[in-house]
Amino acid sequence: MLETTLVDRGAIEPASKTRGGVDVQTRGLNKTFGDREVIRALDLRLNPGELVAVVGKSGCGKSTLLRLISGLDEPSAGWIEIAGSRLSGLNPHARLMFQDAALLPWRSVQENVALAAPRRSRRTQIAADALEHVGLQDRGREWPSVLSGGQRQRVALARAISSNAKLLLLDEPLGALDALTRLEMQSLIERLWLERGFSAILVTHDVEEAVALADRILLMASGQVTFETTVPLDRPRDRSSPEFTELKETILERILGDR
Repeated sequence: MLETTLVDRGAIEPASKTRGGVDVQTRGLNKTFGDREVIRALDLRLNPGELVAVVGKSGCGKSTLLRLISGLDEPSAGWIEIAGSRLSGLNPHARLMFQDAALLPWRSVQENVALAAPRRSRRTQIAADALEHVGLQDRGREWPSVLSGGQRQRVALARAISSNAKLLLLDEPLGALDALTRLEMQSLIERLWLERGFSAILVTHDVEEAVALADRILLMASGQVTFETTVPLDRPRDRSSPEFTELKETILERILGDR
């Protein structure tokens, strides 16, 4: 039987290489909106090059956690440490990718990607390289409006990697895609992560997606991590294997059991 147990957050060895990633640590993290406590006394650790999936019911604090780590929101209490330094303001190492690709309609595909490139003198080449990585090298001069939903998300992913971010924060980026396109995007995200070694936090409602991609899965409920497990499966993951199915069902049972 596959064991799923709570693990020591400081002892996880990431599956990917750590050359491009940063560590993330929170201590006593709290976020309130009015009298509503969304994140409560949250302690967590993300190791360099690790891909962690966060699952849980709607309203449990998953997206708020990403916004706090990105620096878009400020904690009400506690602190966040990125690569050994306390976070103040926007996180310079992070790139946040949403369910909506959020492309600028008045700029070409390549121009949208180039906006994130860190070197102005090489932005065009960096954007072209990023588009090639996501299989859209021949669409750079087109407008975002002519692309499918899956293609727009590929452009958003190209924009994220062109920024050379060491931490990707993925907030349900595949939630609006059809099943086949979603599988293709999952494979693309995994390939780019393995190649580049960035750290990543993936928020998703899709438990199968979490098991397929993550080194470690966190279950959130009422602003806290209530369950945590590593994913002791070789890559690429065999979704038809008994071990994969058992882990997926265990997590689903945990989610349904949380109140």
